[in-house]
Amino acid sequence: MEYKITDLLNLEKLQKIADEFHVATGLSTSVVDKDGKLLAGSGWQEICSRFHRAYEKTARNCLKSSEAITERLKQNCPHIVCKCPNGLFDAAAPVIVDGEHIASLFTGQFLMVRPDISDIEQFSSQARFAGFDETDYLNALEKVPTLTPAQLDDILGFLKNFAGMLSDMGRSCKNRMENGKRSYDARAVKMPRVQKAVRIRDDQI
Repeated sequence: MEYKITDLLNLEKLQKIADEFHVATGLSTSVVDKDGKLLAGSGWQEICSRFHRAYEKTARNCLKSSEAITERLKQNCPHIVCKCPNGLFDAAAPVIVDGEHIASLFTGQFLMVRPDISDIEQFSSQARFAGFDETDYLNALEKVPTLTPAQLDDILGFLKNFAGMLSDMGRSCKNRMENGKRSYDARAVKMPRVQKAVRIRDDQI
């Protein structure tokens, strides 16, 4: 039997965790299903919510990046760090239930180093290409967090453990539902036999 992601994971609790993660780290986090549909998320960086995802030219890059990450996660990667075509980094880990990739856990958007003059010129060129207000765009870039290698290791450890916890929760929920279905099917088979025995008994009285 195929289960929907909403059968296996509590989306309300996931949303609460996403909100709390953003408050604690300043990073966004999101859970998307295997088809790329957002299930829970919080804390998009202004440069993404206001610019990259709001304009068709750069939004296509966001979509391509998410699809590429998802495909790599399906190849049994425990986690991945990827630079999107718009110049920012994302990290992700898969949620696996009984060998099936049911969702992906993302966090971002961040930088690995603060932009130097050449980096800023690339972002400026991107702003002009997409038709952004260059000053507003670069101000939004300044707000993007920069992770040290140690911080990135901590984030990846969190992603891997959290995704593992979600996998365990999904597996437990799936097992409970399947056990409940087997119990129901057993009762459904047993009841006609009991009813037949009762009829036979009543006929003999």
